[in-house]
Amino acid sequence: QVIQMIRDDILSYSSTIPADFVKQIMKLLNRGSIHSTSSDSFIDTDSSKKLREEFAKTCFETLLQFSFINKSKGEEGGITKMAVMSLLQRCQEVVRKHVDDERLSGKCPLPRPRLAEMASVLKAITTLLRSLKQAPPGNVEKPVWKLVLQLYPCLVDCTTSPSPSVCKALRDALHEYADLLSPPATVITNGTT
Repeated sequence: QVIQMIRDDILSYSSTIPADFVKQIMKLLNRGSIHSTSSDSFIDTDSSKKLREEFAKTCFETLLQFSFINKSKGEEGGITKMAVMSLLQRCQEVVRKHVDDERLSGKCPLPRPRLAEMASVLKAITTLLRSLKQAPPGNVEKPVWKLVLQLYPCLVDCTTSPSPSVCKALRDALHEYADLLSPPATVITNGTT
């Protein structure tokens, strides 16, 4: 409900709100968009896990909504695009750290909260890729696409994960790259291809 209020009552009017306040809202959405438990002693019930996942998804989708559906190229668009770039970089960091930690742990599995965080990040990447593909091409800047493509090798490094939840989320994310891996369109110049 809080995120819905932010989306409907604040971000919808971002052009009339001070830019610094909008930046702070974007930071909150960015932080909320990837959930993780704050301590290893946290008792993770299915209901609390589901609530955190839903909260993270709602934050992420709100962030994306105001990043790519926004038709204006004004300052508000720049603020939200900056937040998406930050989110992409954060996803990449989490993925890299997970791969490194799995290598260091050998045959010992990582703690459940870490696996849940990784699965959540992979779900966020999947949501991002779907949203990017649906956005009008002019609304997604080249640096965003560049970060998306740089993320691919990091995701491939995760394919050796022994965790079923990570593997399922990873498979979904990698499937979203299928449209991005198509051959370039043939250009006809002066009657030749």
